[in-house]
Amino acid sequence: MLVIGRKVGESILVSDNIKITIISLGGDKVGVGIEAPKEIPIMREELVETTLANLEASEIRQKPIEKDLASLFKRSKNK
Repeated sequence: MLVIGRKVGESILVSDNIKITIISLGGDKVGVGIEAPKEIPIMREELVETTLANLEASEIRQKPIEKDLASLFKRSKNK
């Protein structure tokens, strides 16, 4: 990981088309502005992790539910 110190108003360039600028500093937060082409997705890491965890949990939950429903339908037909 590259660690670079920056002050408010200073920027970091990533390749030719991405610019990261420090907007504000306050307490334990840093305000960051990112200029990039619209086709480059920019998301907070924790949002991506939460979304992936939710998708995995949803897939895990759906499989047993589908099996349970199938067994319930079989039981009701046999009665």
